[in-house]
Amino acid sequence: MIQFTTPADSHTLNMAFNNHIIRFYSNNAPNALYAEIAGLTTPALRLYPAPDNTFFFNFKPYVSALINTHDFEDTVQPEISSGNADSFVYNIASKVFLQRPVIIKIFLPDNVQDTHSVTLSWLAGVQQPGDPAEYAVSDTLVLSPHKKDALNAYYLKYWQGYPFDVPVYANVTGLTIKNETNLLSAQFPLGGYGSRLFISDGRTDESLEDVLPLATGFNSLRIMRDEVDYSDDDKFIHLEKMPYKCGVYLKWLNAMGAYSYWLFEDTYSIDRTTKHLGELDRDNSNLADTVARTAQIGKESVDTLKVVAELLTEDESRIVQGILDSPKIYLFTGQPYARNGYRNWLGVVLKTTSARLKNPRQPLTNFAFDIELPTRYTQVL
Repeated sequence: MIQFTTPADSHTLNMAFNNHIIRFYSNNAPNALYAEIAGLTTPALRLYPAPDNTFFFNFKPYVSALINTHDFEDTVQPEISSGNADSFVYNIASKVFLQRPVIIKIFLPDNVQDTHSVTLSWLAGVQQPGDPAEYAVSDTLVLSPHKKDALNAYYLKYWQGYPFDVPVYANVTGLTIKNETNLLSAQFPLGGYGSRLFISDGRTDESLEDVLPLATGFNSLRIMRDEVDYSDDDKFIHLEKMPYKCGVYLKWLNAMGAYSYWLFEDTYSIDRTTKHLGELDRDNSNLADTVARTAQIGKESVDTLKVVAELLTEDESRIVQGILDSPKIYLFTGQPYARNGYRNWLGVVLKTTSARLKNPRQPLTNFAFDIELPTRYTQVL
C-alpha cells in the first residue's frame, strides 16, 4: 500500500505556479524498484527511490506548462445583448483551471505493484509565503485580490465607457448575484470552473446594468450559489461604479489567473526613444563624386507611457500593485462608449522594476509606472 508523508488531496484547489510536492513510499517492501506517475505526460513519468526508499515529486513544472498553452493571451470576444443574460457570461475554464486524474504506481520486486489514484485540481494562479488563503475545489471565488483581512470579500472598480468583467471560479451551473445596495438580483449560468461576467464591452446602452442595475458609487454585490437562501459560503464584491473620465486604461493578468483593470489618470506623458541601427561604408568614390561617406541603416523607435495613480486606498492599491508581477499587460486602444473586443487591446511591457507599496507616513499610496509600447515600425535598409 502507498503511504504519503506529504499527501495529494483531491479536495484542495492548488496553485499551478507554486510548488505542489508529494512524498510517498510503499509499506509492502523495503526495496522499491521505481515509481510511475501517469496522467500528466505520455509516457508516464518514472521516479527512482531515495536511499531511504521514499519518492519525491513536484507537480509544478508539468502543471504550469499544461495550464498555460495560450501564452496568457486574452482572446475572449464578448457578444453581449441586454435581452439575454447568458450573453454576459464567457467560459474560461480551459485557461484558468486544470483537473487531472493521476495514477501513482510503485513497482516492487516479484512483479508486485502498489497503486493509488487521485483526481487533482489547479488554478492558474500563484500565492506568496504567509498568504492565509486556502482554497477548495468546491469553493466559489472571485479571481481578484481579496479585501484586506476578508477572505470572502473583494473590491473592484469599474469606469463607465470602458470594457470590464468580473472573473469567477465556481463548480456550479449558475450563480445568483444580488445587489444589496438596491435589493435587485439576477441569475447567470456558468459553463464550467471559470467564467467571466462582462459588465460592459464599452457600451452603456447595452450592458449588464440592463439586467442588474448598479448605483453610481459603491455597490455591495452578494454572490450566491443558491437563488433563495443566504449561506456562509457566499462571497461579496464591493464594486465601485465610476463615471467616465479620460486616462490610460490597462488590464493585466493577476495572481489569481484572471484579469484586473485600472484607469490611470489623464496626466500621462509619452516619451520616444530612438537609436541608430548602424551604418554602411559608402566611401568608394572620388572626392568630387562623394555625397556621403556612409549610409544609415535606419533607426529603432520605441514609445514609453508614463502613467500615475495617486491617493489610492489600501483596497485600490492591492489591485494596482499586481501589475508589478504580471506576465501579461494590455493597453486599451479602442474607443470609449463603443463596442470593443480583444483586438482593441495592445500587448505592452512594464519597464518599472520597483515601487513603494506602503509609506508609513502617508495613509494613501501613489504609483508611477513606465509602460513600454511595442517597437515602432520604421524604414530601414
